[in-house]
Amino acid sequence: MDCHCIPYTRVPHSSKLLLDYLYQFERVARFYTGPPFEPASYRALAGDLNGFLPNRKPLIEALKRQNRTFESGDATFANIDRLGNSGTFAVVAGQQVGLLSGPAFTLYKALTAVRLAQSLSDQGVPAVPVFWLATEDHDLEEVAQTAILDEEYNFVALSDPGDRPAPHSPVGAVRISAGITATLDRLQATLPAGEAREKLLQDIRECYRPGAGWGTAFGRLMAKLFKSWGVVLVDPLGEDVHDLGAAAYEHALAHSADLRALLRERSDLLVRAGYHAQVHVPEDSTLLFVTRDGNRVPLHERGGKFFVGGEEANAGTLKTEAIQRPLGFSGNVLLRPIMQDLLLPTLAYVAGPSELAYFAQAQALYASFGRPMPIIFPRAGFTLVDRRAQRLFEKYAVTVEDVWQGEEHLDRKIAAAGLAQGWSERFDQSENELAALLERLRKDIATLDPTLLPTLTHAEEKIKYQLEKVRGKLSRAALQRSDLLARHAQSLRRLLVPQKDLQERQVSGVYFLGRAGYELLDRIFAQIQVRSSDHQVLFY
Repeated sequence: MDCHCIPYTRVPHSSKLLLDYLYQFERVARFYTGPPFEPASYRALAGDLNGFLPNRKPLIEALKRQNRTFESGDATFANIDRLGNSGTFAVVAGQQVGLLSGPAFTLYKALTAVRLAQSLSDQGVPAVPVFWLATEDHDLEEVAQTAILDEEYNFVALSDPGDRPAPHSPVGAVRISAGITATLDRLQATLPAGEAREKLLQDIRECYRPGAGWGTAFGRLMAKLFKSWGVVLVDPLGEDVHDLGAAAYEHALAHSADLRALLRERSDLLVRAGYHAQVHVPEDSTLLFVTRDGNRVPLHERGGKFFVGGEEANAGTLKTEAIQRPLGFSGNVLLRPIMQDLLLPTLAYVAGPSELAYFAQAQALYASFGRPMPIIFPRAGFTLVDRRAQRLFEKYAVTVEDVWQGEEHLDRKIAAAGLAQGWSERFDQSENELAALLERLRKDIATLDPTLLPTLTHAEEKIKYQLEKVRGKLSRAALQRSDLLARHAQSLRRLLVPQKDLQERQVSGVYFLGRAGYELLDRIFAQIQVRSSDHQVLFY
């Protein structure tokens, strides 16, 4: 089997909000626009959006200028032209502009947007895929590093410090440093030689050159990877794009107290419903950042007065700046999706688990800006398994889920299968016999003195705990007797839970493309579903 699905109920770190969104949508319906796997949701919202953005010409001109800079292909410009039609909608995905495209899930996001846009178009709702480059973020440290794996699946960190014009400048203002040359040499030395590596390195070196803009380098690489799919790229730091959003910044300033109250009320409602509020909303938040001396600085409001960096800012001056120089403003994580959707005819947004939670809060703001929130479609999630790891799966009869369940569980399974001494089976048999003995004892105690049953239960729990400790020690002892088994267990952990996290969050997508070639994108794309969203394990 090349690919199989795992429900998110069995995927580590899946939040209650995510699980209910995927499998019990009625529980969270009040926080979203509509169920993501029902075509009627999109048709209904498309009707509501008819007439939205009556004049799309400025947007289309801005998109064409930006995508010429990114050297996008003909399919992208055809999609931009389609977006100029009033009946065409956008399926938007977005992500921070991580080094060398960032973690693998960035690629999965873009592919999900393409797949959903195609599906909607096939159903008579014309849509094109759009990817929003989050160049306004100022957390360079978060995006300045990525990672690949070596031949033994060791974690290999790659980084570039960037040349930054100011300590807290937006990432889009950062330049690739001269150190990128050594970083790409390390990437080349780590990936296996072959056509796949050479094609990838050629494209990356063309994009990531010393002095290139951080966002431009990311955009050019994405344009190369998704050239045939016509993904439209948007850089919000473009002055023409910012000009289109000036009215939204003015509105956020004028109604900052009301918007803050809506968000705090929504956060409380989420918590009372048993979920979590992904973003803390301070009592002085305005949802806005302003640029001062090249730095992106939060704008606060206290007692009806605005403050930037602890100093009071004149409200009238801020309003004038928002209208005349909107490039000096940007939204926080909760305002950003609204900015996207005021600029674009967004019918659906492709979101990861954290973004899904953001939108549960941000939905409370949309009515104030006169626009319904798009349908939130969960991005596809993948764990990729190469042939070497697949052979280990088959040899030891283990799965990705066994690796997810932790070191002790995996060691036990590999030791039991690898040593073939029968001790694990005998241990299981002894546990079953002990359980049967305790059950017979429970019946006797229930007859003689039921008040002693809690004592028996407590003793049983202690016995089980001690037995598990013994089993774990036996597993470790078995692996210590075989360096080969220990290495195989370690290899699976390094590949599938690097840094004790999901693979898609820690390993760069370029690692897999450098091993399997760009054809891997087609294989991933073919597995993306639009009627459900389970995590998928793909063997390549």
